[in-house]
Parts: sequence; C-alpha cells; structure tokens
Amino acid sequence: MVNGERWKLLLATSDESEAYLVKSRLDGEGIACRIEASQPYPGTEHGGRTKEVSVFVPLMDFEASLLALEEKDSEEDLR
Repeated sequence: MVNGERWKLLLATSDESEAYLVKSRLDGEGIACRIEASQPYPGTEHGGRTKEVSVFVPLMDFEASLLALEEKDSEEDLR
C-alpha cells in the first residue's frame, strides 16, 4: 500500500519500454500508476531481458485502466 491506497498489478513484462508506454497512456487518462522493476527475468543468463517490470494501478482505478488500454488497442486496429 502507498499512502493507504491499495494497488493492483495491471501488467508484468520483460520490456521496460512497454511498461513506460502503458504508464504514459494511463497518465494521459488521469489514472495514477507506478512501475516497479523486480528480480531478474527468467532467461537473463542466456542473453534475455534483465528484469521483470510491473505496472500497478490503484485498485479503485483498475477497471478504468483496462478500458483505457482496450480503447487504445481498438484505435490502433482501425489504422
């Protein structure tokens, strides 16, 4: 919990740039989020990505976060 607020995992990825793109999209929608890089990602010893990167959103904004990302995917499908 941060400031008494409960957070929920929205995305876990090995691609840090993907996590920051999601964060940027959510920031643009006015949805708070945070990024955490954790333990080495499986495959690191064989030249894979170095970390698992997680994007968390406040529990109360989880559904809105999913909708915001789905809308973005729909817009890209139309192009």
